[in-house]
Amino acid sequence: MALSRSILVSSLAAIAIISQAVWAQQSVSVNERAAADAVAKFVERAREQSGLPKLRRIKDRYLRPDACRRARGGETSVGRSTGIGPPEKVGMLSALWYSTLDPNQPPAELLEWAKGPARQYEQPHRFAVGVCLVSAAKDSEQQYWIDVGTYMSAIKSLLNAPTWD
Repeated sequence: MALSRSILVSSLAAIAIISQAVWAQQSVSVNERAAADAVAKFVERAREQSGLPKLRRIKDRYLRPDACRRARGGETSVGRSTGIGPPEKVGMLSALWYSTLDPNQPPAELLEWAKGPARQYEQPHRFAVGVCLVSAAKDSEQQYWIDVGTYMSAIKSLLNAPTWD
């Protein structure tokens, strides 16, 4: 009887721990989506105020893992790249990445990047945002690593896709 009660208590404790972990993961996911939406709205507003064409927001499955890789490496500086990206990022024209405590307070570099590129360069038609949220175990501070990319039109991206033998 005591053994079965002990097993029951252990099982309930394990279920509680697992449900807390699932809740924490869901909360991170919700916060990441909210941060991505805030950054996207900022990009859209900056382009509208500059009289630039609206970009269609897409999902890029590589941006979040890139942001998480930077988080694991502790990279906190702002970075950017231009030109057509690696083969897995078909159609990417430019990217900007940074780290922040508050995704609603974007760095000045994001405003500058959102207004680009200069007219003599190929103009983007689409953009995507990837966010990786990391909470330090020792305190409740949360750090966001954010990657934003611009892309050619979908048709042009297909035409620039690597050809397969």
